[in-house]
Amino acid sequence: MKARIFNIMQYKRHPKTGEILLTEEQILNALDHKSILKYGYILHDKDVYMDADEMDDPDHKSGDLKPPHWHIVLQCSQRLEIDTIAKWFGIAPNFIDIPKGKGRDKYIDCIEYLTHEHPTQQKLGKHLYSDEEVHSNFDYRSLLTKRRKDLEKYGTDLSPRDQMRYDVLYTGKTLRQCKEDDKLLYMQDLEKLQKLRIAYISELNPPKTRLNFFISGSGGMGKGLMSKAIARSLYPNLKTDNDIFYIVGSKGACFEGYDGQSVIIWSDRRSYDLLQELNGRGNVFSVFDPHPDKHRQNIKYGSVNLCNEINIVNSVEDPIHFLDGLSGEYTDRMGERHMVEDKSQAYRRFPFIIDIHSDYYDLWINDGFSENAGSYQSYTKRRYTGSLPRLYSVCGSKTDIIRDVENKMVQPIKNKYREIVDRIDCGSFSDDIYTLISGFGAEVELPTIPEDLTPVELTLEEEAHIRNLFNIAD
Repeated sequence: MKARIFNIMQYKRHPKTGEILLTEEQILNALDHKSILKYGYILHDKDVYMDADEMDDPDHKSGDLKPPHWHIVLQCSQRLEIDTIAKWFGIAPNFIDIPKGKGRDKYIDCIEYLTHEHPTQQKLGKHLYSDEEVHSNFDYRSLLTKRRKDLEKYGTDLSPRDQMRYDVLYTGKTLRQCKEDDKLLYMQDLEKLQKLRIAYISELNPPKTRLNFFISGSGGMGKGLMSKAIARSLYPNLKTDNDIFYIVGSKGACFEGYDGQSVIIWSDRRSYDLLQELNGRGNVFSVFDPHPDKHRQNIKYGSVNLCNEINIVNSVEDPIHFLDGLSGEYTDRMGERHMVEDKSQAYRRFPFIIDIHSDYYDLWINDGFSENAGSYQSYTKRRYTGSLPRLYSVCGSKTDIIRDVENKMVQPIKNKYREIVDRIDCGSFSDDIYTLISGFGAEVELPTIPEDLTPVELTLEEEAHIRNLFNIAD
């Protein structure tokens, strides 16, 4: 019979004749074969007979020492015959066992038995051997420690592949983290991992608040650099850009590859582009809703749930023209014409506007989000110095300096963002607001409608004017 894992038990000396059966020198010579990847062995010289042993054989008195015997566990690089292993160690094949179960788990079970540390063995009263008595060519203790932690986490023995799948589906492990942990496993299981990641994201609740930035400026002003700088400054604990933001793809594949990032960057998008890419004003307002509902967006062969807290749109379009364009008249890709809607629907979705110039930027804060809760269609402006293109040109590849300076440059934006988020989360209402809402839900009387309404008499000129106004035929 062939196998890759073998469990060997052989006495050091024959229990009755005292003949030497297996020495450590024999063991070491056998373990020198290159086909053996991992091994662990120990001499059990402190085992005693149990009550069950005495019941099976009256000569094995409970409490007496058992004859010293070796336990050897092998993991080979290929399937080998038991007879081959027996020949290497100079023992009979019946002293070699092929463990049952899954390959990786049965090997760990056999290694764990060497010290009798498993709770089942300890309940039986077996002697607990020390780590120093185990001889191995790998860190078996780390293996057992990891196995114990994995059992606590997963509830059962899982293969490395299934552990990665579990972590993606249930604990939010990202595809990037999978790739970093095990490139080969990631490559072999990529399609399945992608599906599991989408399934995980689809179960996430939308953020309580979603705030949107619009960055405007002519070509070369650094709109893309500003978008990324803002995103990094708001999530300083995340070290890689791929974990912080997702840059929307080409038209027709907006969210292909979205991996649950907290920031979505819409680079070089005009208002009309958003209306076309998101299939109309309704979905645009949904994607940029300050208080979003769970709403799935189409991707190739499926859909994905957006769980981002921030949208950043950058464009060469003028800010007011952009906002008015979102609520203005347009014709969709099917040729259907959509009429103008309330402008405040667009304005209230963008509390922050950054208008970039060559050596400074203007920060616009929507008055509807201010402490005094003004009109959503007006903004308060502040001006701050700085030029990211110039910073990158001067610093070149000195990324650490660039990150420090760009963080300082966008600090006013970060402060205003935190201020508004804190106000929304804490619900900082004035006394007037509490007075206003105190009567909500109270019953009031309906107004009475007079029964004796007298028809109004119209002159011929008035009647003709009304008919003409509403195109009513005589």
